[in-house]
Amino acid sequence: MQCPGQDNRYWNGAAVFDIPCPHCGNVLEFFKDDSQRTCKQCGHKVLNPKIDFGCASYCPYAEQCMGTLPSDLRAKAGDRFKDRLAVAVRKRMIDKEQTYRLVTTRAEFGEKLCQEEGGNMAAIVAAALLTETDLPLALLTELSAEENLIKEVNQLLTFKPAMNDEEAKSAAIFHDACLLGSMSLGMVADPTAPCLTATGTQEAEKIKIQSNP
Repeated sequence: MQCPGQDNRYWNGAAVFDIPCPHCGNVLEFFKDDSQRTCKQCGHKVLNPKIDFGCASYCPYAEQCMGTLPSDLRAKAGDRFKDRLAVAVRKRMIDKEQTYRLVTTRAEFGEKLCQEEGGNMAAIVAAALLTETDLPLALLTELSAEENLIKEVNQLLTFKPAMNDEEAKSAAIFHDACLLGSMSLGMVADPTAPCLTATGTQEAEKIKIQSNP
């Protein structure tokens, strides 16, 4: 038995849609049952921002359905929201290429620093993508983000005092991700500004070496 939502006999005109690649802006065409597409322009794999596997919690055919997904996609199920957010931000910056490049670079540094330092990666990456966006919390609400994530992103964006060590670590990583993103694009006012994490300091040195060969 095939899930009716994935059976093309039940599809309508909304079954095929276009989205801009969150990495380079190239237009990608998705069929509603595509789990991911590889951008022909930049080579990044982009998850389908509209696909929803919430039914897997109760559907008796969930194991069969989810089993057809690539293992790396199952492992990265949490990336779906990040891709949806990146696409939403991209739409709001369609005529602001440099600004969009800045926030995505900050998000990439945030993810890299979290892999080494820990921290709340979901909140840090989301906050980095939203640093140059008007009404960022409204956008998160529009995308049905969890309340805890909205709260954590707001804390980072408004620089509220940390209540515990984990929040302090995330705040330091977010600070460094924003600084490194600006540094790498030559957009930081003070190139001598210090990073707050060991990994951030190492990345800053790499940027300085690359910019002064």
